[in-house]
Amino acid sequence: MKFFFRRLSRKPSFFIMGCLSIFFAQVILNLFIFGYLELDKMKEMWKGSFTLRAFFVVGTPPEKIQEVQEKIAGWAAVKQVVFVDAEEARKRFLEYFALSEEDLPGGENPFPASLEVLPKKLEDLPKLAAEMKRIPVFDEVVYGGKNVEELLRFHRFFVGVGGIVVLGVFVFVLLVIGNIVTLKVRFHQEEIRVLRLMGATNRQIRASFLGEGVLEGFLGGMTAFVVSSFFFRFFLEFLGTSFPTFFWVRFEDFFLLLFLINVFLSGILSTVGTLAAVNGVLREMP
Repeated sequence: MKFFFRRLSRKPSFFIMGCLSIFFAQVILNLFIFGYLELDKMKEMWKGSFTLRAFFVVGTPPEKIQEVQEKIAGWAAVKQVVFVDAEEARKRFLEYFALSEEDLPGGENPFPASLEVLPKKLEDLPKLAAEMKRIPVFDEVVYGGKNVEELLRFHRFFVGVGGIVVLGVFVFVLLVIGNIVTLKVRFHQEEIRVLRLMGATNRQIRASFLGEGVLEGFLGGMTAFVVSSFFFRFFLEFLGTSFPTFFWVRFEDFFLLLFLINVFLSGILSTVGTLAAVNGVLREMP
């Protein structure tokens, strides 16, 4: 412990640089987590709007409709299947456009029976639509189409590119921490030699640097958590006030997740980087 405080007083820049590297890495990760959760929230809220609607060919027998409905309901990707008969379709049309029966021409009901299919995952919509179009009893299969595909494309892009960026940042942070610790150990190598002459083992010397690394990780992670918490709280309040009808994720939904990731992941990053660097330098020292 005395060795740690002596190092810190002689060269605090090493400790500060370690904390800052962890801090910036965690801030970038926090932004990625927020973006991912927001996209997930949008997908869940819009899932009902992107329900598949498959219209039966006019004159399809009821028993065939029942058979097809049971078949689709048994698919693994399907969450719910609702049958809408011609009368229900007519009623919905009148309600949606605020019309009365007198506004429609008399005679046979022109609205076809249909199935409304809700997938378990929004990503399954295009595949389900393609499979249902191959069923001959359906005259037409419609869903969100381009809107769904654009949302899914953006989600895949965000996860792919964001994941690569976050991974790159963490690799960079490990390299930075490793180089900082390497410089730190070399800077204090004379003191390390004296400690060895006094009977200190490599394990004790390693533990001193490792404790410093854990402290750097904890301080950097906690600082990132506090700064991110203030930012997200005020940012989401501003968005909620400015755009109240949009689907914003609540800060309370990822508060605990952010805390756990910032504290534990920071400690792991700092520990791994410190341990690798210290072991490398101690092996080189006579």
